[in-house]
Amino acid sequence: MRPSFSLIVPTRGRGEKLRRFLDSVARTAYHPERIEVVLVVDADDPASLVEHPKLSVRPVVVPPGLTMGALNSAGFEATTGDYVMLLNDDVIVRTPGWDAIALNCFHRFPDPFVLVHVNDTLMRDHLCTFPLTSRAFCELVGGICPPEYARYRIDDHIEDVFNLLAVLGTQRVVYLPDVVFEHDNAVHHPEAGLVYMSDPVILALDAPRFDTLLPKRKELALRVRAAIEARTDPESERVRRATLEAVTLSFDIRTPGRQLVVRTPWWMASWEAVRNALAALGRARHKSARGIIQALRKRLPGRPILTPREQPG
Repeated sequence: MRPSFSLIVPTRGRGEKLRRFLDSVARTAYHPERIEVVLVVDADDPASLVEHPKLSVRPVVVPPGLTMGALNSAGFEATTGDYVMLLNDDVIVRTPGWDAIALNCFHRFPDPFVLVHVNDTLMRDHLCTFPLTSRAFCELVGGICPPEYARYRIDDHIEDVFNLLAVLGTQRVVYLPDVVFEHDNAVHHPEAGLVYMSDPVILALDAPRFDTLLPKRKELALRVRAAIEARTDPESERVRRATLEAVTLSFDIRTPGRQLVVRTPWWMASWEAVRNALAALGRARHKSARGIIQALRKRLPGRPILTPREQPG
């Protein structure tokens, strides 16, 4: 069975956090058997080549010292899922049924050019920290991200293509505030509380790279818009290029309302648990009493919400 989701996870020397991450993915997913985890591991770090009993874990061994952009690119080349997500090993997935919720977000659009944005508990709606998008989008734009990014601005780069698409009038970023992928990488600020802190030395390298690649992202946004429409005329193309030429700073277009916000009704989890329990009973009606109990135990805890409700962003 082809996986629905491929999770790309560069990792090094943090086996305990990595196993915690894998356990959280398997525990919360509605269909863990349809999830592929691609671990990108340095050749001198064999201890990070772990497995998991409920997940398909695909190792990708690379030379030590690659940039994060190159690590993610190597991971993407090994993926086979329809949807691809960039993640870290210090993430804890908290929301039951996140995979069903995300899949519904993609299915609401007539084409696969969508960016799903979960709640990382630090950046929240300000930045799509763990971008989840389609393989079709990645193939159209030439990969998951440019390999030259050392560590930062990769998420910004992907989201900025979709923000530029929104400037062209096509809103394709869906933010899920109730789908929590907790990022366990924060420091305590006396006023702001828990915040993410970047390494200023590496950021000083990646920030100029991000700015330099703005023209490329504009071309990618035009390419995606053309793929969505399937046809365009020269005058429309001229107007769109003129519209994007007016964008000189990516952070100027990171404004409220650029995302479609989809909330999860509080009562849907219980309703889905009941539906799944009834379905399990129906399938197990010819089983023994022990088989029925086992079927119910698999279905009752924290089932996913399959029909999110839109709220204006």
